[in-house]
Amino acid sequence: MRAIALVAGVLVATPSMAEQLVFYTATFPDATSVQLSVLSDRVSQDRGHDYDVAIGLVETDATGAVRYEDSGRHLAQVRCNNPAYVSVGARTYPIEMPLSRSAHNDWKEKLWMAFCAAPSS
Repeated sequence: MRAIALVAGVLVATPSMAEQLVFYTATFPDATSVQLSVLSDRVSQDRGHDYDVAIGLVETDATGAVRYEDSGRHLAQVRCNNPAYVSVGARTYPIEMPLSRSAHNDWKEKLWMAFCAAPSS
């Protein structure tokens, strides 16, 4: 069983989770948290998209114990250039360009940024 704990704002993962990129974490008032991670990705064969991504979901309680781990692989497609978007199923979520806001609290923006945003230091 894989475990994820959110301790003092730092994500701690077991070795089996080490290869997964957690791109979004939501924390709720009861200290429950939900992490969305990239389970796999590849360059898309579809010319309309840049990446095909499989997303996983894990929910932990206040102690860091796994309350729920979704066994599904939720498929998404990411397009980096205009019109930039993230598609999940039949829904397409536009990513407004440029991403000039400092706070990006939307999981779709976070996923897009993980694949398309230039790294900055």
